[in-house]
Amino acid sequence: MNQNKKISRGNLTITGSSSVMGGLYDSVKIVGEGGIEGDTDCNKLKCVGTLEVNGSISADKMSIVGTCDVKGGLQGGTLKTSGTLTVGGITRLRELGISGTIDSKDHIYSERVHLRGSLQTLGDCEAEAFTAKGIFEIGGLLNAGKLDIKLYRDCKAHEIGGGQINIKKASLLHPLSLFFKPSSSARLSVSVMEGDHIYLENTIADIVRGNKVVIGLGCEIGLVEYKEHFEQRKDAVVRDNRKV
Repeated sequence: MNQNKKISRGNLTITGSSSVMGGLYDSVKIVGEGGIEGDTDCNKLKCVGTLEVNGSISADKMSIVGTCDVKGGLQGGTLKTSGTLTVGGITRLRELGISGTIDSKDHIYSERVHLRGSLQTLGDCEAEAFTAKGIFEIGGLLNAGKLDIKLYRDCKAHEIGGGQINIKKASLLHPLSLFFKPSSSARLSVSVMEGDHIYLENTIADIVRGNKVVIGLGCEIGLVEYKEHFEQRKDAVVRDNRKV
């Protein structure tokens, strides 16, 4: 058997309302209401209608403008969504761009996460770089080498870890859209935060641990543990701090 034989991939297009079997495809395009039974492996996937996948999806390039419900996992290259995506299994992507809504029942792993909408996951979210101007609720650990977060609405994570952590309230002069205006009272709530260089605004945390820590405007922190530098800005509340 020739292991190097190229596998032929056809295209899948749903423009009305139909259900098809999963498999290997070059391009998958949904502009109506579609269902896919089984795992699907494709080079490109675009959904501008409604898609329900009773299985997992593996794709190099994905675009979701409509509504997509994946019962299994999601893996591949890049995903950009301005619609609504629900994922039942683990998500593993090179780059994740969210302008709409993602609801994950499991962990999310990506090299880069760009959040301009809403992200909710029951598991962890891990990335090399996590940039957010939106809303998120993470049931487990949010972990990234670099976290840059602008708080538009209340956000929540059980734990946060990273190298460089920068959390600020969003500018009220630059809303994401006419329908998604930032709130001046937006807060980030977290149980434990640990990083190297940490700058916080509008953050509520039980414990913050870091090498260099700056606690800024609108923060309520139970305990700060630091190695090199600790600074508490005006109008920040820190109940206790200790050098370790």
